[in-house]
Amino acid sequence: MDKVERVKVVSELYELINMYYVERDQPSEENNFFAKVEICCKQLDLDFDELKKVFELNSI
Repeated sequence: MDKVERVKVVSELYELINMYYVERDQPSEENNFFAKVEICCKQLDLDFDELKKVFELNSI
């Protein structure tokens, strides 16, 4: 993956995490949030479970 692609994936991951914090108390029709975050983590070679801990992303 080149640098431009990595930036795009980081941007997507940032948007997902930001959306989580903004809308976490509201009902959501989108139930694949964690699947999308996990895909971003795999593309960036990040530990998905550690990212969830650090950003306090809790599945409901």
